[in-house]
Amino acid sequence: MPDALSTDDNIMRTTPRIHYPGIWNVSTDLVDWKEVDGQPGNFMKVLALDDANHRVDFLFKQDPHQRFQRHTHLCTVATLTLDGEWGYQEGPERFFRGCFNYEIKGSAHTPYSTELGMYLFASFQGDGPVFLELLDDDDQVTGHVDIDFFRQYYDAEL
Repeated sequence: MPDALSTDDNIMRTTPRIHYPGIWNVSTDLVDWKEVDGQPGNFMKVLALDDANHRVDFLFKQDPHQRFQRHTHLCTVATLTLDGEWGYQEGPERFFRGCFNYEIKGSAHTPYSTELGMYLFASFQGDGPVFLELLDDDDQVTGHVDIDFFRQYYDAEL
């Protein structure tokens, strides 16, 4: 058995993703950031897609002074802020490293980043494949974010 503290033979140092039945291991530093289509200054690294359980886990970052389109959640969301500072345009609070957020199905908001940008871990857990309804300025639905949206940012072959 290899020494657990040895770095020379640790496959996770050179392999971005290793899959076993029911297990996803990801070395996030080896996965490239991908800019989100139609959302300038917003980037993600999709870590795991679970079609059967309608779940996606990902890293998300925003450049300083950016926003993500207003949306309504059709899923439960949990986030942990890893760096930066951000908030919702609809509320006074700002979140920073170490802040945890739990959002229930039906919540609507417009996330934005301050001059520090935003970097967080997020987990979407739904009842079906659609996670978000994208809204315009009149709160009319203009599109959806579903599991296939995240799939385009997921490099399963890595």
